[in-house]
Amino acid sequence: MEENSYDELDEIFVDKNIPIDKKLIVEILKPFVTIDNEGILEFNEDYEKLTENKRALVYFVAKKAMILREIPGIAEATGPTELSRKAHISENSAKHAIFRDYKKILKKEGEGYTIPNHKLKKIKEIIFKNETNTSK
Repeated sequence: MEENSYDELDEIFVDKNIPIDKKLIVEILKPFVTIDNEGILEFNEDYEKLTENKRALVYFVAKKAMILREIPGIAEATGPTELSRKAHISENSAKHAIFRDYKKILKKEGEGYTIPNHKLKKIKEIIFKNETNTSK
């Protein structure tokens, strides 16, 4: 059998060690946020138009970008209080995003949650699906 042959099972298996796709992170974040070299986020008008759940996902992806840039003092794992404060969403929405709506997407790490690299495509689909939603 050839080394590079197609295997139908590849369609259902994911590589949990897949490297971060920087281009995909930029595609997700660029319409909504800029980040300075100290990790300060500046959200734009399009971010404000997102639902609070989608804002939560944008924040999780922004944390991943900050980790890639090796910004000092930034930890990728995020809890509901930080998510609420930094993503400008209600604490109730932050808890719903983590513990209910995106429970199957997020991964528990220490005291917080992260987005596994292999879930970034799914995150992009969620954020840009019906992106004209208004915020809560």
